[in-house]
Amino acid sequence: MMQCEAGNASVFRLSDPEETNLMLRLYNVDETPLWKLLNMRGYKDMERCLFLGFTDGEKGYSKNVAANIRRIAHRYGGMSLTSFVTKSWEKGRFNDPYLWDTLLDFGIMTDTLECTVNWSNMAKVHREVRKVCHALPNTIVTTHMSHCYPQGANLYFIFITRMSDAEAFRTYHATILDAIQKSGASMSHHHGIGKMFAPWLEGQLGRKEYGVIKALKEYFDPDNLMNPGGTLGLDLPEEEKRFLREDIR
Repeated sequence: MMQCEAGNASVFRLSDPEETNLMLRLYNVDETPLWKLLNMRGYKDMERCLFLGFTDGEKGYSKNVAANIRRIAHRYGGMSLTSFVTKSWEKGRFNDPYLWDTLLDFGIMTDTLECTVNWSNMAKVHREVRKVCHALPNTIVTTHMSHCYPQGANLYFIFITRMSDAEAFRTYHATILDAIQKSGASMSHHHGIGKMFAPWLEGQLGRKEYGVIKALKEYFDPDNLMNPGGTLGLDLPEEEKRFLREDIR
């Protein structure tokens, strides 16, 4: 019997062509080909995380950074998976988004929401947002950090669910934004916000801070010609605004 590895599937072929069988092993979002090894090393399912990273610079510098990352990871109980995993991720990271339209053809919706979080409330934001995302049946939610700083990081939520109704999507989308704001995170990190986020902007910034933006807009654009009714939400009636943070209600 011969075994061939193809992406995340294992293909088996019997040596006798008259008795050929084909078996595919497709790993789901919670699995990895290394799951037995990881469990054996104490990295339990739903209690482990994966850190991907890469450096730019001359070869010696990058090798030194990699060596130091391995050393620090080992000190705190981490295990190096070599550069293979990162290279595999980097190869397809810009190709996956092109599947979005194809998934929509099958009634499957996927979207991304990211927020800025302090280390002190990281666990709370992660827990509360994922709880709301999973409130919809048959929904997959992944979370990762792409930027880290001394005071905090961003949490990047990607959800995939079966949905084809636009209004149902807006309602679901709003519950996630409510959870982000209520748990104390910002409404964005580096993606910025669009018109769908406008009702949450004043609730994120605070009334006084939002008032400064409003005053500047009225001073420089008294006729409201520049981006009227846009992302600032200056045209929104009070009852449509979302105030979920307890400190600025």
